[in-house]
Amino acid sequence: AMAVLVVAVLAVLFVLASSQVFKVRSILVVGNRNLLKDEVIAQSGVQLGDNLLSLSDTELKKRLEKNRYIEYIGHEFDYRGTLTLRINERLGMGVVNAYGRYYVLDVSGIVLECTGSVFPDTVAGPAISGLLMDNNKRVVVVIGEKIPVRDSKQLESMERVLTMLDSVGMLGRISQLDVKNLDNMYLMTTDGARIVLGDDAKLETKLLIAREVLVVREPLGTVKGAKIDVSSAKEAHYIPNTLPTITPVPTATPTIAPSATPET
Repeated sequence: AMAVLVVAVLAVLFVLASSQVFKVRSILVVGNRNLLKDEVIAQSGVQLGDNLLSLSDTELKKRLEKNRYIEYIGHEFDYRGTLTLRINERLGMGVVNAYGRYYVLDVSGIVLECTGSVFPDTVAGPAISGLLMDNNKRVVVVIGEKIPVRDSKQLESMERVLTMLDSVGMLGRISQLDVKNLDNMYLMTTDGARIVLGDDAKLETKLLIAREVLVVREPLGTVKGAKIDVSSAKEAHYIPNTLPTITPVPTATPTIAPSATPET
């Protein structure tokens, strides 16, 4: 009886495998921003007419993530024969100088590429300073893996700041993010202003306050060298680069009347 059951199951699987019901008729890609749909499909190795039963998450992940800019999320298949590939496209969000070379990082600290001694000018985000690199001589930077740092909390805070900068539309306006002191992080804008964040709490509020200050001050041309302290997440403390010169108000010098000469 068991042998009959096994044969029956195999027969059903054979029918399903050869059935048109599970043939891939069209392919969609969700999650790509710069990568072309055709690039992702080609990387997946899936072709129209392939049988869905021959596809596995493990194999798709392996194929797609050979491209370090792709993180495989999953796939779906509907009754019309449409295969949907869901990915997260890793984007260059920051640049770090480590061991004498420049590396492009995604938002989580994954190394996407090395540009050697040349600073990459095609990255949307800022230079990252203050990272405490692992000083073990056997540690090397590997493309496709996280940048080796001594304190992973620095990367976590970096990710939160970069994500929120992108969310509020300020990523392209920031030239530097310093994470040396996680309780006193700061940003430098492309116009030369220093934005003091403090820690990574209430980042959205802090960045929105700073953005409003920049909107008001930038047209005046007074932000270069200025300090915008939003660490309280309640208000901005704006300190211009040059404080106004206090002009002393002239005052009349009092005249002392001569004392009367006593008569003799």
